[in-house]
Parts: sequence; C-alpha cells; structure tokens
Amino acid sequence: MKQLLGVLGLTLATSMASAATKTVENNVGTLLLEGSVGSEYSQFGVGLGIKPENNRPGFGGLYYEQVDLGHGVGTRIQLLGFRGFSVEGNGEDPRGADITLGLSRTEHGDYKRTGLSGKAALFVPLTQKLTWTVGGDIRPTFLSFDWNNDVLTEFAVRAGLDWRLMDNLGVFGHYYHEGILSDSFDEERLGNGVVAGFNLVW
Repeated sequence: MKQLLGVLGLTLATSMASAATKTVENNVGTLLLEGSVGSEYSQFGVGLGIKPENNRPGFGGLYYEQVDLGHGVGTRIQLLGFRGFSVEGNGEDPRGADITLGLSRTEHGDYKRTGLSGKAALFVPLTQKLTWTVGGDIRPTFLSFDWNNDVLTEFAVRAGLDWRLMDNLGVFGHYYHEGILSDSFDEERLGNGVVAGFNLVW
C-alpha cells in the first residue's frame, strides 16, 4: 500500500511537471520569493532559476521552502528541490500547473523524517487574472532515509484562489490540511486552516 500511494503521488507530480515546464520557454534568469501566513502557520520560499521571456507568470529552477505549523507540539517542514510552475497554460489548454520535487525534512516532536517528496497543484482560470487552484503534497515513508514502520505517509491538501496583480506578482489565499497517515489509516493532524500570501518572480 505504501508503494501504491507513493507511485500514484509521484505519477501525478510528473504529469503536473510536464504541464508546468512546457510553458517555460525562451527564458531568462530570475529569482522567486514567496511567503504566506495564517493562524498557527508561516511559510517562506526562495528560488533561483528561469522565467518565460514574454513575462507570462512562471518559474523553473532550484527552490528552498520552510513551513512552520504551530498546532500541538509544533512542526517544521523544510524542502530543497526543483520547482516549476506556470499560472497560465499554452496552446489550446489554458490550465497551468505547479510542481516541486525534492528532498524534505519534517520535525514534529520526537518524530523526524528525511526523504524524497512531491508537491503538485493545478491552476484553472476563472478570469484573465484570477485562477482557482487545487493541489497536494506527499512524503511517503518508503522514500525516506529514516524508515518509520508505523507511518504510511505524510500528506497535505490545499485549495484556493490566485490573483495576479501583475504578470510576475500574485497574491493568493487557500485552505490547507497537513497530516501524518499511519499504517492503520489513522491520521495525526499537523495543522489546518486558511492562509494568505504572495508570489513574486523578478
């Protein structure tokens, strides 16, 4: 079951990666800065990579992110990997995507995990500047360096809205739910709630 969930999650992430990277063409060097806050939640991310030359909202490159959750004993999740996103699609498909694949580290009280992880989200346009987004993260135990026999996977789901103030500057709000799923399918909630943030590529 662990392998099945991991394969499904990484398959989804790979398909999202294809959608995101197809739109990052004719690119130039850029930096990414992102941050968001909510009740018992804070997140920041920085990236170094490329963006579309025509200023279409997008980024591809090396990315670092840190998330701190204040629920219970508190949780810190750090990730270093490759991120590619495009809020807009190309050709006949207007949908965009956001994909991050890399190495993550979770600390939650006595529980610690280090291993591979995948994050993916889909952008669906509502208007020219406003998109609806839904996505999730998966950090399965079988892709970890420190195997925990009682845990199946860490996971997160989120859904919300992204509003582009300018092509390379957006603000967003979403609901998130973060947890740890045991082998018996019991969940330990790490946090959930509503957050607001910004995303800047320059």
